[in-house]
Amino acid sequence: MRPKLARLKDRAWDIFSLWVRNRDKKCVTCPNGKAENAGHFFHAVLDFDEENINGQCVRCNKWLSGNLAVYSTYLLKKLGKRKFDALNIRHYRAMGGERRKEKDYIKIIEKYANRNL
Repeated sequence: MRPKLARLKDRAWDIFSLWVRNRDKKCVTCPNGKAENAGHFFHAVLDFDEENINGQCVRCNKWLSGNLAVYSTYLLKKLGKRKFDALNIRHYRAMGGERRKEKDYIKIIEKYANRNL
């Protein structure tokens, strides 16, 4: 059996990912794709950041490794330069930060489970 923290992280991701895919409906990096995945712009440390995670089709997210050139253009248009720069700063600050604890994943689960209803 996997550790409790890992199970909570998986559950939090499942719920958050569903919320992102319901929010976006279409792939943010190609004109024809359906939001089948919740794709990261920055990986590893901003896994539950609403601005960092957006709907992507499997092709863009998996086979094109996030289609990051198009993704960056999308985010600049969506967020504007100031918020895009702030996302970039959050990414670099988070890289040296603390790891999430059980209570953090429980809060994410509660927040996004209610939004998926």
